Amino acid sequence: MYRPCVPASGRSFPGCLALVILAAGACAIPLWAAVDKPDDKPLEPKDVTLKTADNVTLAATFYPSKKGKEAVPVILLHAYKGNRGDFEELALELQRAGHAVMVPDLRGHGESTQSRFADRAADLRTADYLAMVNEDMEAVKTFLMIRNNSGELNIDKLCLVGIEMGAAVAINWAARDWSWPMLTTGKQGQDVKALVLVSPEWSFKGMRINEAMAHPNVRGDLSIMIIAGKGNSKAMQEAKRLHSALEKYHPMPPAELAAEKQTLWLKTPQTSLQGVRLVNEKSMHVHQMIARFIELRLVKQKIPWGDRKHPLE
Repeated sequence: MYRPCVPASGRSFPGCLALVILAAGACAIPLWAAVDKPDDKPLEPKDVTLKTADNVTLAATFYPSKKGKEAVPVILLHAYKGNRGDFEELALELQRAGHAVMVPDLRGHGESTQSRFADRAADLRTADYLAMVNEDMEAVKTFLMIRNNSGELNIDKLCLVGIEMGAAVAINWAARDWSWPMLTTGKQGQDVKALVLVSPEWSFKGMRINEAMAHPNVRGDLSIMIIAGKGNSKAMQEAKRLHSALEKYHPMPPAELAAEKQTLWLKTPQTSLQGVRLVNEKSMHVHQMIARFIELRLVKQKIPWGDRKHPLE
């Protein structure tokens, strides 16, 4: 296994998701509480190669689940100059909890070293970052859709976890996923149900999230958890700004119904750590918070599996 050192239209479409931001001190749910009994002997992770529509080769690692149609698919999206190896411990932990985890190297990063314009992260242009949303994520979704149709996971419970740059990719692609119109033969998208955004930024090298945040489904229906270290003023400002933009769409339920109905949480650990360092710092319990969030907002939600093969296939 590899172990090295992102058409939002703004239109509203049918469907109900849930937005969640972990509000520090505002949630009675112990976010590091144990989830369902973990699988101590998960299936072997698989390194895979994906080809995008614009002819870029992506490297990725897939951590399959034993739960079949009950498995929640989770895509982990790294930060700028990061790679899929940054998520190895989290991916394994989520896999042991029963989830099907997909971790790509986005173009110009890790083993996905080339884009149409650049060979490494430092050379990427705004067009490359937008292509992460429009091309890379669609290639990853296609891979997972094939697994859905073979009964290996439930694509309709899709969760995205993004760090910094990866958070911007996640938000923008969620808007794209919810902008595909419903067809008479079935739906094309509307599969993203939850987002975990670690140290999110409103703009990253020309890739902005403003339009995506204005999408009715993104701002009002998805479950979203925002995490940022309290000790970094800039990161906290960005996280609070995002929380404020979403808060009015997600009224806080009574404490006794929080586990079932809370959909927007902001979590601010007492640390200056951000991004991947925050995620992998064991004393901050971020892995457990993410696992608990997925348990509450996806595993325990009644979202049936469906065969998404095109009727002409």
